[in-house]
Amino acid sequence: MSHPPRRTLVGALRAAAVTTAALAVTVVALGPVPPAGAAGTGPDAYTVRGFDSSHHNHETKNGDKAYDWPAVVRGGQSFVYLKATEGLTFDDGWFGRDIAGARSVDLVHGAYHFFKPDKDGTAQADHFLDVLRREGLTGAGPGELPPALDLEECGKDGRIPLGQVKAFLQRVRQVTGTAPVVYTRRNVVDECLGGTKDLAGHRSWLARYGTTAPQPLPGAAGWDFWQHSERAGVPGTAGLPMDADVFHGDLAALHRLAHVG
Repeated sequence: MSHPPRRTLVGALRAAAVTTAALAVTVVALGPVPPAGAAGTGPDAYTVRGFDSSHHNHETKNGDKAYDWPAVVRGGQSFVYLKATEGLTFDDGWFGRDIAGARSVDLVHGAYHFFKPDKDGTAQADHFLDVLRREGLTGAGPGELPPALDLEECGKDGRIPLGQVKAFLQRVRQVTGTAPVVYTRRNVVDECLGGTKDLAGHRSWLARYGTTAPQPLPGAAGWDFWQHSERAGVPGTAGLPMDADVFHGDLAALHRLAHVG
């Protein structure tokens, strides 16, 4: 693997930012942020539930374990986002199998790319798009959620280069015809992207663990997906703690977003 588990690493660092010699990056902590306008409205208020996953979630002490996708759906999951790529060369080894599993049970699914701040944005987008094409994903097919960009790692200077982020988003939109979803959290944007409002036009998938809804990104009126836990139990998965998400809308709205029906 090219970096420690994406949520485990970030969730373990409860400082504003840390620098690691091995990674030469700063990872913004997932600590508290100011409450959103709908403070007190926890994830239980949202009925459309899903999760996100990478190869890390398959790696048990007894070896890799596949998911039981029919059990995932029986457990009440309505969507899943799966890690496809990272940086310029990394492909997630479970991505193809998990996409096939989600398709086999008609589970709404999407793919995400983990952004490396020291790499060219267009080249990262091209790597991501190559892997999507390999698995038959267009970003706008039946059952597909928009492709997502995971922004959580800041460079050794404490910044994420906005120009490279825009280059990634532009290339994916140009090729797929779909504006990518942006996964991040408010303090990453404030601290590493200078509080830019340039992401407000994208659908957002925001991390804030607990029962208080995330604060929207600068210039945005709300959020679309909320990652509210990194230690959830998801029936049908490998028995490891999972990232749990909710959708800010009803099932019909999710299906419209995913070109279902």
